[in-house]
Amino acid sequence: MSRNIRTPVRLLPGLILSATLTALLLLVMAANAEAAGGTANVATPGQPAYINPNWPEGTADLVNDPARTHGWNPWFSEWPNDVNHYGYAVESMEDVNRLVQKLAAIKTPLRRVLLAPTDEPGNIGWVSSVPKGNGLAALFSIGDQQRLDQWHSRLPGGKFGVMEFESVPVAVPPTLTLFVSNDIMVLDQLEAPPGVEVAFGYGSGLFLKSNTSREREASEKAKSGDDPAPPPVKGEPVPPELQKVLDRINSFVQNHRMRQQEEEDAAVPPGGD
Repeated sequence: MSRNIRTPVRLLPGLILSATLTALLLLVMAANAEAAGGTANVATPGQPAYINPNWPEGTADLVNDPARTHGWNPWFSEWPNDVNHYGYAVESMEDVNRLVQKLAAIKTPLRRVLLAPTDEPGNIGWVSSVPKGNGLAALFSIGDQQRLDQWHSRLPGGKFGVMEFESVPVAVPPTLTLFVSNDIMVLDQLEAPPGVEVAFGYGSGLFLKSNTSREREASEKAKSGDDPAPPPVKGEPVPPELQKVLDRINSFVQNHRMRQQEEEDAAVPPGGD
């Protein structure tokens, strides 16, 4: 396993994190001038990848699908570094739907398909990115709850730098991000089973939920209305072509949720709650 170390660490532009978590990460990095980070290669094309025994049953079939190319593990000093990412060189919607079916077969309560408006993956962690022009239409990401449990148990008072974790973070579930602007992607032909959650998103993030005190406080302020809404962002209007992609994603997500609800309603026996 090779590592590309870069010091000091910086956040890459465009990394999609919550504003609260991003602010905390910047404070942690600023407080630790000796912090190091990089990317470990965890899979290469044509070779079986190591399968973490903590991952749910069925993960191996997706990770070692013939279309899988490289795999990456972004890492940062003293962080749990539990999320792996795997790229897929798909050639048709048949390939894409095969990956979705393999995702659906993973034996875990939550499996996600995220629809990104871009044409390929870019940033995949604090300090890691996939080379520009990679052309990948799909990226699979998965975390490790057991590693997060162990990491959190070693934190003095639940603190990592200025970050205060009130409970163990929730690991990234099996997540397949599809890049809708890729030439391969035909959203109308995507077959997502009702048991798979479908949502808009650029990527898996660091956690499903961080469970930090800042995250809770921000959530409470938003619910109470004490946190005033930020002023409108001034900038260029959304380009028409991008707006079309966003509208297609929104339509697909809404239709999928309706199908999910219909299936859940159908499963309720007559007279049941």
